[in-house]
Amino acid sequence: MKLLSRSLCFLTVFLLLSFANAGAQGITVQDAWIRGIPPSATTTAAFMTIHNTGSDDAVLKSADCDVAETVQIHTMEQVGEIMKMKEMSELRIPANGQAILAPKGYHIMLIGLIRPINEGETISLSLNFTDRATVAADAVVKKWGSMPPMSHH
Repeated sequence: MKLLSRSLCFLTVFLLLSFANAGAQGITVQDAWIRGIPPSATTTAAFMTIHNTGSDDAVLKSADCDVAETVQIHTMEQVGEIMKMKEMSELRIPANGQAILAPKGYHIMLIGLIRPINEGETISLSLNFTDRATVAADAVVKKWGSMPPMSHH
């Protein structure tokens, strides 16, 4: 009887874990990185490629990061002759497709850094999708050219 009870318990835990991860199936993150900044800066951006091998669109609703007070999904858009950053409520990743988050395009803003970040450091991000699935991504802090600091509008 104990063996049957223990087996049912393990089966229940396995099924619950399977259901919790079902929404994240087919979502993978590749080449995640964060723009390195001077120690006094408090805002930076994360970039990556999000792949969706599922048969339905995936919708990224938010992201979290332990080193930032606020994390937002952004895009860049041309307004006249000026490129402006714009917050987005979601980012759609097409079925059997991908979303490329790159400088001057879609990106994840890390606003109000609570500590300096260092080149070569790996920082964890959590990507939260509409189906309540969360996908973890480890992003490496990389030195990035002489581009002026990104400002939040």
